[in-house]
Amino acid sequence: MENKKNNLYLKDVTLTGYKSIEDVQVEFDSGLNIIIGKNAAGKTNFLQFLNKSLLLDYSVLNNFKTRLTFQNGHEVILENSRAIDIQELFKEKNKEANVVSKLYITKKLIKDIKGEETTIKEKLSQNGVIFSSSFICHGIPHDYLLIDKPLQFKVDAKENHSFELFNLLGTASLPYFTKNFVINLILEILDKSYQKNLTTTSIKKTLSKVFKFMEGLKVALQRYSPIEDFRFSDNFNIYISDNKEDYQVNNLSLEFKIAGNWLPFSSLSDGTKRLFYIISEIYDIPNDENIKPSNVGGYYGRHRLSRIVMIEEPELGIHPHQFHKLLAFLKESAKDMQIIITTHSPQSLDTINQDELHRIIIAYSTPESGTKLRHLNDAELFKANEYIKDDFLSDYWLYSDLEE
Repeated sequence: MENKKNNLYLKDVTLTGYKSIEDVQVEFDSGLNIIIGKNAAGKTNFLQFLNKSLLLDYSVLNNFKTRLTFQNGHEVILENSRAIDIQELFKEKNKEANVVSKLYITKKLIKDIKGEETTIKEKLSQNGVIFSSSFICHGIPHDYLLIDKPLQFKVDAKENHSFELFNLLGTASLPYFTKNFVINLILEILDKSYQKNLTTTSIKKTLSKVFKFMEGLKVALQRYSPIEDFRFSDNFNIYISDNKEDYQVNNLSLEFKIAGNWLPFSSLSDGTKRLFYIISEIYDIPNDENIKPSNVGGYYGRHRLSRIVMIEEPELGIHPHQFHKLLAFLKESAKDMQIIITTHSPQSLDTINQDELHRIIIAYSTPESGTKLRHLNDAELFKANEYIKDDFLSDYWLYSDLEE
């Protein structure tokens, strides 16, 4: 389950100053990490704060500190903090107080080049600390573009440009799958060959080329979900201007084959929607050299980009048999990226082997110090090993005091 040797992954996290996250420190492994814990333990708060920290998005935070330690063959430490005196908090000029950021690589502080001021994103990029994070929360995205909401865009054929598509790339909330589709679409538009004879047929061929990057995803969906296939719906329209200097594509969306029938996304069951969302957000084409979005700004080839994926309760709304398949997908995918899930499903622990018990993290809460995260102690490790020998690790969670 280990990542490739030099893939960047989160090794240690310390977070302070967000809801119930008063002071949390936890270590992670490359590959799959499973956080369990009772309701109200603060698992969601932790993932939300961690997601903001990875995105370097501190717009709604006031007094906070974050320390993220990455490993990619070197130790990389990223520290961010903002401290506002409570008496000054409501003064307009202090609402946007600067975040203090520091980057250490192998314990050496990375400073600005003399005479230049460098942002923390620039420092990360310049030093090869390039990663992309995804937070897959409850349900499915609102206004799920291309999936539950049709995509529409206009292309200046003369300039090879689409303002709508480029603007989408700057949308932080755009799902990883949709963003990858838009990137591939832009790359095809930049290829002028189809413009020599601009017709509805040539534009459809361009869209078909873009669709090729999804072929591997089809295989993954066939293996791990009820989705047998997917394609562009026939309902989309193409309008070419009289002078052929621009064209517009309207109502572009996907439809899905379930039990031999083609259906719009809205007609799928909630569980199948959730499976598509999770699998499509995680799946990456093996050895794909096309550029991918990063958290540090810019776009990079997949071989330069490490991925960190956080999933909130992946079992919600999914049949136990399908969830078993999804767990197999997550474990396989965790060979190439770091995956951190929160869960209430004992079944999730059955993906853990006897030598992987360090991947289990328990979330709990105390009135005095809020949310805390910890690994299994020696007594719990002994019990877990006994259960693995005779039964399933899920039984340990179900029939013992693991969360006490």
